Order: sequence, then structure tokens, then C-alpha cells
Amino acid sequence: MKTKVLSDEERLQKLLSANNPEERNKWPLEWKKQGKKVIGMIDYYVPEEIVCAAGMLPWKVTGTWQPATPLAVEYRPVNVDVACNHILESLLRGEYDFLDGVIFTDWDDDIRRLYDVFEFLKRIPFTRIIHVPRNSNELAYRYYERSLGRLQTELGELGQVGISDSSLHQAIQLCGTTRALLRKVYEFRKKDIPPLTGEENLKLTTASLVMPKGIFNKELSDLLPYLEERKAPIKQSQVRLLVSGERIDHPGYVELIEKAGAIVAMDDIDIGSRQVWTVVKSNGNPLYDLAKSYIRRPACPRMTEYEMQLNQVIEWVKEYKIDGVLNFPHMYGFSRLYVVPHFKKMLDEAGIPVATFLREYHLANQGQLMTRIGAFVEMLKK
Repeated sequence: MKTKVLSDEERLQKLLSANNPEERNKWPLEWKKQGKKVIGMIDYYVPEEIVCAAGMLPWKVTGTWQPATPLAVEYRPVNVDVACNHILESLLRGEYDFLDGVIFTDWDDDIRRLYDVFEFLKRIPFTRIIHVPRNSNELAYRYYERSLGRLQTELGELGQVGISDSSLHQAIQLCGTTRALLRKVYEFRKKDIPPLTGEENLKLTTASLVMPKGIFNKELSDLLPYLEERKAPIKQSQVRLLVSGERIDHPGYVELIEKAGAIVAMDDIDIGSRQVWTVVKSNGNPLYDLAKSYIRRPACPRMTEYEMQLNQVIEWVKEYKIDGVLNFPHMYGFSRLYVVPHFKKMLDEAGIPVATFLREYHLANQGQLMTRIGAFVEMLKK
């Protein structure tokens, strides 16, 4: 039987579906069939490169997109970080049973408490939490280097492999290729009609976090010439928005924004631009290089350098011809909620329209959100 040759558009849609609920476990399960291990990644401050260097698959943990979390609320109250409850619900439903390990950071108190529950339940054999310094200075780099060194040793023991400097350099190059390819796609987003909608772009960046890097790199590299010519199905006159937030992995939220009459032409999202803009410069000591590069990556609200990230957002507004910024924190995501006044103040001073709307983790309150976002879009058109 002949294998069907897919068109470029069919290949693109297949790639974009990698983190759909029915597809996201496909890649780790195939990896496991080869006798290899899969490590769940909770936070984008943990270097994927160390996991890759151990011959394991780094797999971004996505919580269930179902609205109810009846199992999780047995362990955590409802009025805490909603993303954490959906992740715990997936664990308790057995959706992560294939994982050999999961790595947390102390991003905030909710993530730390989520780690406590994972450790208590012992559903996954290997669970680790890493302290990520909040400052960007030499002391922080050296501290984080030592933390990553312990992780390197523990992953080596888990996989019964030696993680050498050579393997780390190779992994740095592999993950660097992924981000370089994605940055080319982000360059295309500067066009009046970009090749991908904002929804499609989010699907692409999340695909890069659940697929083996080599397979993803090959697919995206082959598709770049097609993407350079492709035009997203949008009107040229649509309002161009930048969306900012954490743990926005449900593409339905970006689709909802675009249904309100806008194009999400750029983002300030942890699993979007902030992970894509991470560049690891390897100068001989791979662990130190990783520690420094990850701490210095575009900052999130927990970092003391967050004001630098707001300046980066202002630069992106100019570079990507953005009409307005949509701040999109999730319920009880206090790290971002605490900085909302400062976020608004800096953008107001730069003359950039900004609106903040709370959201759930799963897709909810669509009518209400569309009304509010639609009003913001109409204001920008005037």
C-alpha cells in the first residue's frame, strides 16, 4: 500500500495538532516503546537540554482542558491557581502514568504546593523541585549552576547514563535549532497578513514542547518555505494585538480573541515568545551557560528584572506594529495579578492601550470574554 503524500498544508495542520488532547500523549508513548524515558516539565525555567542530554524526552505538562476538577479539589482548594488544579486532575485521572519523572520549580507558592501533592501521592517515580533565583547576577548564575549539576547527576542515575559535557553541548545545539526555527516564524508575524493566526502560532510553540526535538525541527524546517508564502485567513485591516500571560496553552483562548475581530500578531507568553527568545551561548561550561541563559531569558512577573520584560513588550509593540496589549492572567495567578497596576502604568506611559481580563485555565466564560474583548477592539479601531 502506497503511503499518502501530504500537501504542505496537511503537514502543517498535522504539526499544529501535536498538543491537542487526543494527540499530545502520542509522542511520549512512542518514545517509551523505544525503551526511553519521558520527563514531565512543569516550568519553562528548567533547561530542556539536560533532559535531552540524558537521552530522555522533555514533555511539557498540560493540565486537563475539561472544566471540572473533582479529584483535584480533594487535595487543593478551588480558590488557588486554577492551572495547578487542572494539572493535578490529570495526574489523578492517570493521564500522566507514562511519565518516568516530573520536574518542578518554586515559581510560586502554588507550584510548590503542587509539588508537595505529587510527592505525597508518589504516582510518578521521580519528582524533583528546583529553586530558581529571582535575580540575574553572577551569584544567581553560580547557585543555579550547582542546582542544575545535581539535576544532571540525578537524571543520569535515573537513566543509567553518564551526561557528559559533549552530550550537553549537542543538546544545547538541538534545542537551539528548535528556537531558531521558531524565531523565523515569529519574524513572519511582522507581516501585515502573517502566515499563521495567533491560535496557530500557539499550537506551533506548544507542539515544540511535546514532540521529540529532532522530529519537530525536521518538520518545521521543511515547512518554512511554505510558511513564508502562506497567508493566514484574516482581513488585512484587523486590529493587531499582543497577548501577555502565563500558562496560556489552550488555543481556544487565542481563537476567541481573534473571533472578536483582532489578530494576535505577537505574544508575551511563557510557552510562546519567552521560551522562543531563550538563546544559550555555549562558552565551554555547558551547565553555567544553561544556568545563565535560563535566568536571563525574557522575564516573568516573579523575577526582579520584570521591568526589563515590560520594556521588551514595549519594543515588540513597535516592532510588530501592535495596536493594543491584552493582559490575560488566569484566576488566582497572583504573581501576574500583583503586577497588573505596574504593567498598566508602564504601557500607559508609553502610549500603548492595554486591557486586563481574567480567565480560567480551561476554556470558559466565552460570551462574557468576547463581549469585553470586542469592546476593547472597537475602541482601538476609533
